Amino acid sequence: MNKLKLILTAFVIVCFATKSFPQDKAESKTNLGSDYRWEIGLNGGVNFTNVNGFNHNNIQARNGRLYGGTLIYHFSKMFAFKTDIDFENKGWTLNSYTADLPDINGNIQNLTTNLNQELDYFDIPAFLHIGFGNRFKFDLNLGSYFAFLMNNRTFYTDATGKEIDVVLNELSNYKSFDFGLTYGAGIDYVLSKRISVGFDVLVEQGLAPLQEGSDIKNQSLDFDIGINYLFHKKKK
Repeated sequence: MNKLKLILTAFVIVCFATKSFPQDKAESKTNLGSDYRWEIGLNGGVNFTNVNGFNHNNIQARNGRLYGGTLIYHFSKMFAFKTDIDFENKGWTLNSYTADLPDINGNIQNLTTNLNQELDYFDIPAFLHIGFGNRFKFDLNLGSYFAFLMNNRTFYTDATGKEIDVVLNELSNYKSFDFGLTYGAGIDYVLSKRISVGFDVLVEQGLAPLQEGSDIKNQSLDFDIGINYLFHKKKK
């Protein structure tokens, strides 16, 4: 969370600083940033994640965070290719789940509790970024994502508020690789000749089962904000 706060703080500072800089009189306000082919930047945000295909009647979405880097290549004024390279939390909660679980002292008891599943990924959404407008753009996004599992944690919170990790066979053998569709919309705003900001709302819908022999698939709703630097001037 500290990394996310740092990214958002930097975003606010740069926004105010860039707005305070005088613009070059020869620079067209409607064409700011249009001379550059590439953008590179930092992004961060929050997500709401869940799962499809789990054989349990009471599944609850979990909220997490995402942060990383952004790379954009502009084919034309309207069309671009965009990819994020993120660390992203995914997972879900099984409410009223009954199983033999350890208590705070390590003793196994048959408990009914809310069981939390965390899956942390190195996540790479890559998609076509279609923008409508000049300095201010409305964007449509469509593509895919590829994700590599970095951490798998199952736990519940006992009456004292302590998180207790558990190991259950049916919740342990997750695949190390996941992929699926990503789509959504967003906005981009060019602050100056070299600085732009963007906000995307993306859905990531998993296509691959997370376990062998199961139908469990990831799904998430991501809210992502970023600040980018434009470079590599287009040839006239």
